[in-house]
Amino acid sequence: MNGEIVETERALVSAMEPIYLGIFEGIKAYVEGAVLGEGKLNIFQWKPHIDRLWRSAAVNGLKIPYTKERLLEATREAIRANGFRTNVYIQPRVWPRANVEDEVHVVVPTWKFETRLGKENPRFSEERRFMISSWRRIASDALPPQAKSWANYANSALAAREAKRCGYDGAIFLDNRGFVSEGTGACLMAVRNGRVIAPPVSASILESVTRGTFLEFIPEDLGIPVEVRDITRVELYASDEVFLCGTGGEVTPITSIDDIKLGTEYPGPITRQIAEYYAEVLAGNVEKRRSWLTPV
Repeated sequence: MNGEIVETERALVSAMEPIYLGIFEGIKAYVEGAVLGEGKLNIFQWKPHIDRLWRSAAVNGLKIPYTKERLLEATREAIRANGFRTNVYIQPRVWPRANVEDEVHVVVPTWKFETRLGKENPRFSEERRFMISSWRRIASDALPPQAKSWANYANSALAAREAKRCGYDGAIFLDNRGFVSEGTGACLMAVRNGRVIAPPVSASILESVTRGTFLEFIPEDLGIPVEVRDITRVELYASDEVFLCGTGGEVTPITSIDDIKLGTEYPGPITRQIAEYYAEVLAGNVEKRRSWLTPV
């Protein structure tokens, strides 16, 4: 926190801080060799994540007082100080200091998490009923959905609360044009006739690092055709498979949308293939994708 290793209970700021103007990143470090277990850790896609943090700062008018290299070393220091040897979540946060012009707080919390990836992991195959939210995804002329800003997540929280109140496991946004946008904390991909389809950035989605990763390896490494285009709500209902992808949820298969069951097999075969390959990439077992990993 602001250049020092600080215990969580001492990482305190005033209640008057304007945190609604803050930005953050969600990054993960995985165990070398397997996504489960203990061992040496590698941070996944550090550079794209930190580049996005800097873009988010520019959009929100914030200036980060450290270099990207110093932030990487601070992240390593925090992980080592905790003695972590299992999968770690890293969430760099930046927000303005109260009543101090052009100065910010920079905090890098780290904590352990449980993955839902892995061939024998029962969490991956849990059934998940989703709904189309009555809340629309924020438009880019209202708030910047392409930046990872805390304020944007009020939109997501409202949709997630609505889903819970209605008895669903999660929600999917439409954009202000009525096309499919994303989930409340992850990007969405559909599968139709053996092709993976993803909404474009212009559908008010976050410029997701995980989405970009998938759009690269799905056609190149798995040979599965990919389309980036607008998706209608009706087309989503008729999809063979639908899943969310993001740092937090990794690969999250969806069973049904508005109680319309998707496909004939759950999780779908392409979703499962993508998840299994992604787990191998994260574990460092795919040599051509080792450049995506940064050792702790």
